[in-house]
Amino acid sequence: MTEITPTHTWNAAVRGYWDGLSLQQAKQGAASGVKDTGNRAAVTGGKQMDALQQVVADIWKSDPEIQLDVRTAGHNNLPAYFRPAKNWDLVVLYRNSLVAAMEFKSQRGPSFGNNYNNRTEEALGLAADSQMAVERGLFGRLKPWFGFVMLVEKAKGSTSEVRLPNRMPFPVDNVFLGSSYIERYRIFFERMVAEGNYDAAALITSEEGISAFEEPSVGLSVANLEASIRARISYIKALPDGIFDQLSRADSTKNQL
Repeated sequence: MTEITPTHTWNAAVRGYWDGLSLQQAKQGAASGVKDTGNRAAVTGGKQMDALQQVVADIWKSDPEIQLDVRTAGHNNLPAYFRPAKNWDLVVLYRNSLVAAMEFKSQRGPSFGNNYNNRTEEALGLAADSQMAVERGLFGRLKPWFGFVMLVEKAKGSTSEVRLPNRMPFPVDNVFLGSSYIERYRIFFERMVAEGNYDAAALITSEEGISAFEEPSVGLSVANLEASIRARISYIKALPDGIFDQLSRADSTKNQL
């Protein structure tokens, strides 16, 4: 039986996120002498999720029986439908064909409201764009595996009940009644996976500066994410090279309006 990634490895990656934020906040603006205000200085550097990306990349590389090309740095642009291309945080290739693509995002306080809206809109737009690219045959007939990893700071602002808008012409879905921003993220990603917008997603929360993390949903746990990744690897391994090549060949007849 394949051993899953131990908890202490994920703990170290979460701690790497907080350490990365602190380092970026200290360095940001050192050259220009101008720093972003508040916590923005810690998140505009774009490298704080590197440790989590590396843990996931190691899972993709863990099977010695297949050599997957896993890319986490540089430009990982893939064709899109509503725009020319999308630069993903992690892509996995095999025999020069796309096996998987993943995004890694985070949110810390204090502006949970605006950032929650931005993050969910980004994830929704990415899902719509990538799924249309699949339907139009831009990746061939072999549907890529799409994944998402989200880390949210556990704080008063993210765990407290959020008021709903007033005077809505229709009642809100009852599942959102009394929900916090972390609970809304849980609902969002559970539904995105259930509807097939992503093949798997992980939602983890952590207090600032703490390596320990919590998982609001078993279905969005890192263990579930890893199981889905390993299932994808097993599927690719099981395909004969000739069949894989035929499936991954771009279908130009679909690349039309």
